[in-house]
Amino acid sequence: MDRTAVISYDNIENRFLFVLVAAKRALQLQKGARPRVDVGSKKPTVVAELEVLATKVNYQLPASAKELGLTK
Repeated sequence: MDRTAVISYDNIENRFLFVLVAAKRALQLQKGARPRVDVGSKKPTVVAELEVLATKVNYQLPASAKELGLTK
């Protein structure tokens, strides 16, 4: 049985930024950080993606990214 989830990415302004933030959060989860959302999955990547989509992960862009116009 195929388990695919339909997820809304409306609150993501840049998909590459989403991937970077989720990857860093997944590493934190692998090192023992507690999940910030209740999910049935134990996989760090799935939990990290859902945390970012739920805006439970805070991040800050470096000043150089803003100067280059990588954000809105």
